Amino acid sequence: MKAISVCVVFALLMIPGCTNPPVVEEVITEDEFTPPERLNLVADTAGREIDRGSTMDILEDAAGQNTLILWVSTGCSGCHDWTEMIADEMRSGNISNETRIVTVHRYPSFESRGDVIETYATENTSTESLWPVLLTYDGQPAIDVVKGKETEYDFAKAFETPATPSFTILDGDGKTIWKNKEYWADKSVLSEALENLE
Repeated sequence: MKAISVCVVFALLMIPGCTNPPVVEEVITEDEFTPPERLNLVADTAGREIDRGSTMDILEDAAGQNTLILWVSTGCSGCHDWTEMIADEMRSGNISNETRIVTVHRYPSFESRGDVIETYATENTSTESLWPVLLTYDGQPAIDVVKGKETEYDFAKAFETPATPSFTILDGDGKTIWKNKEYWADKSVLSEALENLE
C-alpha cells in the first residue's frame, strides 16, 4: 500500500498541470529613467507673507516666467551659504525682491517641517529666505504638465534626484532650462542663474 501511494504521488508530480507563467517585472534603472519633459510642483509653504499663501503652485505663481528652484536640506552648509549670499544680494539691492526664486525642501523623509521653517523661514536668522519656502512631504509626486496629472514617482526622482544645494530653472511651461550643483555660494554661478532666469 505504501508503495502504491508513493507511485501515485510520483505520477501526480510528473503530470503537467496549470501553471502561471513566470512574472517578469520591468525594472527601470536610473540610466533608463527619462523624466517628463515639463514638470510642476504644488506644495505647502512656510506660511509667511512672502510665501504668498499656504500652498504654492510653482507654474501658476510664475505666470509664464522662469523660476529658480534652490533645493535645500536643513543641515547643509552649502545650502546655508547660498541662502545667505542670495539674501544679502537682495538686501543690498543687487537682486530684486521680485526675482522668481523658491526654496524647496529636498529631504522630507528625515527632516521635519519645523526644522526647515526654523532654518529657512525664521525672521532675522542668517539663513532666512527672503523668497518662498516650499515644504514637501515624503513621497510627494511632481506634476507631469503635459499629462496634467501627478507622476507615478516622487518629486525628487521626477526632478532627477537633485543634490543639496543645487539649482533648477524651470521656464513658464515647466521645462528645465538650466541646472547647477555648485556646493558653495559663487557669485559667477549666481550671475549665470540670473541671466537664465530672465
